[in-house]
Amino acid sequence: MKRTLLNPVFLLCLVLAIVNQILEKAFGVFIPVVHSYLDDLICLPIVLTLGLAVYRIVWPTYRLRLWHMIPVFVVYSIYFEWYLPQISLAYTSDLFDVLAYTGGLTIFSYFINDENGLCLESQPKH
Repeated sequence: MKRTLLNPVFLLCLVLAIVNQILEKAFGVFIPVVHSYLDDLICLPIVLTLGLAVYRIVWPTYRLRLWHMIPVFVVYSIYFEWYLPQISLAYTSDLFDVLAYTGGLTIFSYFINDENGLCLESQPKH
């Protein structure tokens, strides 16, 4: 678990999220492209890494499978890009946000979950 939470790509995503929120909330600094898409890009690497870390408490070499990751991607996409824009003016539907989620899923898959590439095969027996 510790190795997972100390992954440099995860830590970079975490630092970017914190710095971005401080800039926006504390200082009112909004960089247009960063404001629109950074949170969406780094959201899934952060959320999925936390989930992976929990799995790795019991199974230290565990890797999330696509059937773990795709539902998270679908739920985030539907909730934030379809549902919330219908019930609140604070949210807007944006296809580029879904592309940013896809990018975040790819970053997680290649650099955090499995440094050797997208994990498609079944879990090895222990």
